[in-house]
Formats: sequence, C-alpha cells, structure tokens
Amino acid sequence: MTTDRRLTTLGMMLGIFLAGIDGTIVSTAMPTVVSSLGGLELYSWVFAIYMLFAAITMPLFGRLADIYGRRRLFYIGIGIFVIGSVLAGAAQSMSQLIAFRALQGIGAGAMFSIPYTVLGVIYPPDQRGKAIGYGSAVWGVSSVIGPLLGYLIVTILSWRWVFYLSVPVGVAAVLVTARSLEETTGTTEQHVDFAGAATLSVGVGAFLTALEAFDTMPTVAAGLLVLGVTCLGAFYLIEQRARVPILPLSLFDDTTFVVTNAAGFLTSFAVFAALTYDPLFVQSVRGSAASAALIVFPISIGWSGTSFVSGRLINRFGERRLATVGPLLMAVSFAVAAFWSATTPLWAMMVTVFVTGVGMGTLTPPLLVAIQNHFGTEQMGLATSSQQFFRNLGGTVGVAVLGVVLNASMRDRLGSVPGISDLGDLQRLLLGGGETPAGIAAIMADGLTIVFTVAAAVCLTAAGVATYIPPAQTESNTSNSLDDN
Repeated sequence: MTTDRRLTTLGMMLGIFLAGIDGTIVSTAMPTVVSSLGGLELYSWVFAIYMLFAAITMPLFGRLADIYGRRRLFYIGIGIFVIGSVLAGAAQSMSQLIAFRALQGIGAGAMFSIPYTVLGVIYPPDQRGKAIGYGSAVWGVSSVIGPLLGYLIVTILSWRWVFYLSVPVGVAAVLVTARSLEETTGTTEQHVDFAGAATLSVGVGAFLTALEAFDTMPTVAAGLLVLGVTCLGAFYLIEQRARVPILPLSLFDDTTFVVTNAAGFLTSFAVFAALTYDPLFVQSVRGSAASAALIVFPISIGWSGTSFVSGRLINRFGERRLATVGPLLMAVSFAVAAFWSATTPLWAMMVTVFVTGVGMGTLTPPLLVAIQNHFGTEQMGLATSSQQFFRNLGGTVGVAVLGVVLNASMRDRLGSVPGISDLGDLQRLLLGGGETPAGIAAIMADGLTIVFTVAAAVCLTAAGVATYIPPAQTESNTSNSLDDN
C-alpha cells in the first residue's frame, strides 16, 4: 500500500481535533460535573492531571514512533485516549474522573505529537509549513467550537457525552488512516530506553505536581521537588550510558533544538496564562460571567487563522523572521492587557486577545518546521515530540507559576475581604455563581496587571531567543544525527 497523502492528512487532522477539542469542551461541562459528582476542591486537577500525563508521555511516544512505526503508535494513542474517555464518561466520583483523565492524558501524549510527525514525513521540506499550518488551524478551530459543542451536549444530553464524543471521532481517525497511510519506521534500532523514559516522566511529573501544590501544600511540594531533582539526576546519568537515549543529551548542544524548544516553552507559558487568566479578569473585575466565556474565542480564532497563513509564508519569509514577529505581537498584547480596568470596553479586550492569538499562530508553524527540517525524516518523531513536549510543559508551568505570582501579590489584601483568604476561595466563589465581594475588583485588577506584565516580559524573551534560529536547512544538508551521541 502506498500512502494517500490527502486521506492521511484527513486522518491526522481528526487526531489533532480529538486532542484539541478535549480541553475546551471539558471546561464548559465542569460546573455541571461538579454539581453531579461533588469534589469542588479537586476541580483544577481534572485539567492538571490531563496536561501532566500528556507532557510526560510525549517524548516516549515520539521515540517509539521512530522505532516501531508512526501508524502503529497512532492507533495505540487513540485507543488509550478513547478508553480513557469512555471510563471518564462513566465516572462515579471526582477521584475516578481524575484517574481516567490521567489515562486520557497518556493517549493525548500521542495525539499531541504523532500527527505532526506523520505530516512531517509525508510532506517534503518545502511543503511542511503548509501541512503544519493545516494542523494548527484544526487545533484552533477545535478550541473555538469546543465550548459551544460542550454547552449543547450538556444541555441536550448530559455531561457524560462530552467524553463519549471521543469514540466516533477516534474510530473515524483509525479507519481513515488504515486506508491511507503506509507504515514507515525511521530506524531499525529496536532498543527502547525505558529507564530514561521512566526517570524523565517521574522527574517532570514531580516538578509539575509540586508547582500545582506549592501554594496549598508547601510541605508536599517540597518533597516532590526533592523527588524531581533526584529522578532528573538519575535521568542524566542513565542518558549518558544509554545505547539509544530517549532524549539524547547531545541535543542540548544543538542550536536549533535549544532555541526552537525554548521559544516554544516561553510562548506557551504566556498563551496558556492568557487562556486561564483573561476569563478570570473579565468575570472578577468586570463582573460578567457570560463575557468571561467569550473572551478566549478571539485567541483561538487568531491562532487558527494565522497558523494557516503562516505555514504558507515560511518559504517566503523564513522560520526565524516569523518566529520572532509572533512573540513580539504577543508581548504587545500582554502589555496592553496590563492596562485593563473595570471600565475597559469588552470589544477592546477582545481585540487585544485576538492579537495574542495572531502572535501564537504566526510562530507555531515555523518553530515546528525549523526543527523537523533540521533533524530529518529518521528523527521526525523525536524532533516533533520534543517541540510539543516543551510547549506543553511551558503551558503547564506558566499557569502554575503565574497562579503563584497572582496569589502572592493579592494574599495580604484578599485577607481583608470577608470569606476570601486566597485565590482558591475566590475561584470557588466565582465557580459557584456567588456575588463578587465589594472591593475585590480592584484587588484582582492589580494582581492580574502583574501577571500580564510578567507574560509580556516572557514573550519579549521568546522573541530574543527566536532570533538565534539558524538559517533554514533541509534534510539533505542536516549534519545532526543521533549517532553522534
């Protein structure tokens, strides 16, 4: 069987859609889930556990795809995701839901990386930008329709069908791919560095969990940090001796690898903070829950639309130029957001966050194309999964770190408001539909101004990093190889 590029692209788009829609569609259903299952104190873990397991499994899926075949690992990833979705839909408690969301996250680790890997393999270097642009556009579209679809499903059926939706989409992706994609492997090497994968997963997982627990459980967070340092130290030693490392340490001497992944980490740090804290600003400062649900739409629209265009412009303007302009646009949008107040018109806020999405859409395809073209087909899974891994890691770290910054900036002043002692109390109040206490708007506005200022500084740093992306290379002149390790 020869690969049918169009059908394969459709199959990969379905896989990207499957992972992309999950975050926004679930967030819409969560208030209903909480009223059904209880466990409000575990609310944030429904999202955190999913992103955590997706992040820590990406490098393993990318490496396994290079060894055992992209189609085979694509099937496995979808299978795990669908099983996790069915179990999540049948959950009888919040603890069960969190456990099944972790299983979903493992499958999402494949969906975040393998579709882009396959697109990088079936398209030649000069067309990869267009293909990656398609993928990013589908991701953005899924983010836009997710809230609306989630609302309709919860209203017409029940919140459980938000998870069951994954079944037909996953089956369709497998059927299309089975008919169109020829199995390919990048290497005949069959050794898998499971020890490295395990220590990396536990180490990164411990660090991310520590960030989530830092403000509420400092003692537990300290223990997790010790565990994270220990495991990452063990990972370093294992990778030095591994025959085929899961993440070769020599890659960190490669300029393209370092700067593209650093830029991806920093910009995701900022954009996921926007997706989290822009709605919080609108709801707590402007006092509009309905507008809070709308404020993230412009980000998704700008991101998806610009990704499609940016992918087509890579051959004309080059990866470095586009990857530098994107973070600069984001920095401008966050700088403007730092001046928002309770009287800022909603349309002006939506224009601002649209620019954030345009910036992210401008830089996403060139970063991925740069690293794919640099490392070539044989290492496509490793190159793609590393980019997705660091972006996912950046988003998770960004939300957690800026949450700590926000809470720290408001802690003393929040204590003076009856019934509110920290950000968690405020979020529970807002989620429960309670009336925002008097004076809270000014306190939140000041705290979120700091958050947006930090995000602007992070984006400026990302723009500076992107200027170090080397001139475009193709597979024929790439000198890097894992054999050098």
